[in-house]
Amino acid sequence: MSIELVGWVALVLTQVFWIPNISRILRTRDVEGYSLIAWLLMFGGLSCWLVYFASKGDVVGVVANVCGVIGAAITLACIWYWGRARRRSGHSPVVESIGGPLTTDQG
Repeated sequence: MSIELVGWVALVLTQVFWIPNISRILRTRDVEGYSLIAWLLMFGGLSCWLVYFASKGDVVGVVANVCGVIGAAITLACIWYWGRARRRSGHSPVVESIGGPLTTDQG
């Protein structure tokens, strides 16, 4: 197995990460627990990696980081849009559990 193949397998495995997170956010519009600042840092870091791999001519690195930048951008947009709407309305989601409501600060 060539090292190039290992890179492509790593790309697929790590980029699948975005699918359940983004689909959950889009389905529920719940961004509680997602940090805008952390995702801005992630977006910035992936953008820097993209520039680095592009300058090296590394196709696997470029494809991986294009996917990462797109995933981070979608996540950021959702956090900004739905987080802002939640702050404007003055409420945050309450999680229902057996025995009554469970707020996010209780566990």
